[in-house]
Amino acid sequence: MPSLVVVPATPLLVCGASGEGDAVPGLRDAVRSVLAREVAQACAVAVLAHGPVARSGRLRPTLAGAGIADAHVPLARSLAGCADAAWDGWASTGASIALFALADAGLALAARAVDVVETPAQAPAATVRAAADRLLAALRGSPSAAARAMPGLIVVADQPSPGVDAVLAQVTAHGRWSHEARDAPARHEHLPGSYRVTVRRLVT
Repeated sequence: MPSLVVVPATPLLVCGASGEGDAVPGLRDAVRSVLAREVAQACAVAVLAHGPVARSGRLRPTLAGAGIADAHVPLARSLAGCADAAWDGWASTGASIALFALADAGLALAARAVDVVETPAQAPAATVRAAADRLLAALRGSPSAAARAMPGLIVVADQPSPGVDAVLAQVTAHGRWSHEARDAPARHEHLPGSYRVTVRRLVT
């Protein structure tokens, strides 16, 4: 069934972002476990995240906006050989974190296109509707008979953003959704006590 996974939009989720150590033990494993299961069942994958402007397409992940060079991120280095023409631009930090999480879960970003939808904080109603419609199309998956049993997956980068919240509200207004949450503790005085990974599935 179609599913929606909300992951913490912290760069610490990405291997290499915090150096050799892991500042959030268990978070990466929890996200990897959830996404690996959902990716295996999805015929289409999309990402929803905050961005400075409304845009969508196949965007290349980078943590440069968070001050982390791609050279320090193994998953970014693995894309170094991809031609620039294969991408529609560079993803913002939130979307990049979600894309790297998908790659860590086994999705080959170089071979499998992921539709990224970025929405600004103060998005007009028309922009919100367009983003929601695009994501709903991804959730429904391919119209072909072979793919109808493998509907879509949306990964949401969890950042405070009214624009993303508005899009998410429109998407989840369609049908009835189940709700499952997993908390991963963080053991550092400058971090939240835990991070949450949420899975919602379209039941009817």
